[in-house]
Amino acid sequence: MIEINDVLNLIGRELKDNSEESKRFREFIENDKWTTEQINKWLTECISKGSGPHDPYNRAFQDLIVSIGKKIGFEISYGRYAGKTGEDNYDGIWKRINGDVLVLEAKTSTWPIGSVSQLGEYIDKLSKKEGNENFFGLYVIGKGEIQPLIEQIIGSKYKDRMRLIIFEDLVELLRLREELEPVIGKDESIDKIHNILMPIESINLGNIIRLIIDIATKKSTVEGSIEQEEPTEDEIEGKDEPWTKSELVPYVEEATPYQRLLLAALVQIDKEPAPMKKVTFLMNEIAKRKSSEGISKKITGRELAGARAGLKMRRKSLKKEDIIDGQWDSSEHDYFYKIKDDYKETIIEWVKREGLWIKEELE
Repeated sequence: MIEINDVLNLIGRELKDNSEESKRFREFIENDKWTTEQINKWLTECISKGSGPHDPYNRAFQDLIVSIGKKIGFEISYGRYAGKTGEDNYDGIWKRINGDVLVLEAKTSTWPIGSVSQLGEYIDKLSKKEGNENFFGLYVIGKGEIQPLIEQIIGSKYKDRMRLIIFEDLVELLRLREELEPVIGKDESIDKIHNILMPIESINLGNIIRLIIDIATKKSTVEGSIEQEEPTEDEIEGKDEPWTKSELVPYVEEATPYQRLLLAALVQIDKEPAPMKKVTFLMNEIAKRKSSEGISKKITGRELAGARAGLKMRRKSLKKEDIIDGQWDSSEHDYFYKIKDDYKETIIEWVKREGLWIKEELE
């Protein structure tokens, strides 16, 4: 993996406010090709090598944290590295589509952090400036004892408007969003993560409980799909009803991008049933040729399983049978999939209508 040290060397190890070097660095780290594992490695390196507030590793850490906001669906703005009189001296901003705003303080260590009132004053100033009451503060911490900072927040007037998260937990949220996207779609997965990060009304614990249960249920559905392809009790007993064409078309039209690619891949494979590695290969080929689907990262078996799980969740609520046959082949050590014969022509028509047919391009 690329080290952040190498990146800093390429730009002359200088990260200064309003400089060409910082602009290039920010453009570099925002690239969609960087995996969550790579970002986590960079953050860890910055924490281990950083030596002071003006150190390039500390400044790189600040920008990396701000850039994560883009990957979890916020509109982002980078802040200043060094405070300046008369300027807005926050580290960064994450803005939600509904207008909620998180003002960031990203620190490789809890030392030295003075009073939380500094971040609180940023919140008040920006809230007044923008005429928006929904401004909140978020500390993102690399290492160090966080309890004193937590106690400061609890004892301040900003206790309902300020939160704290360790960088490792923020990376886990990024991973969670990636796992949920194939199941419930990009927009809903982003909304779930935002609801975790934003301060919420905590007197009614039901709000928190429902959020946790909803996310846990969707995540376990993905993991269940990865582990096995056993038929459900309803499938065994024949309780799920077959689809009519008029019912099936609206069902597939509501598919997420990953689900669309899965369906498109399955009807364009000559030999059926097809192994997982063949299906993911074709899903990646379709994604590369159809950039409008919005998927630039490499699709793996986990994304396939997530897409499959999402399709299952939606059809179960409708009491309809699965349109995909999936089974484990112990001799091949792989899962094999195919669209059921009764529905294949309908799916082919839909795939062609949606512009996802690339079979001839691959021959």
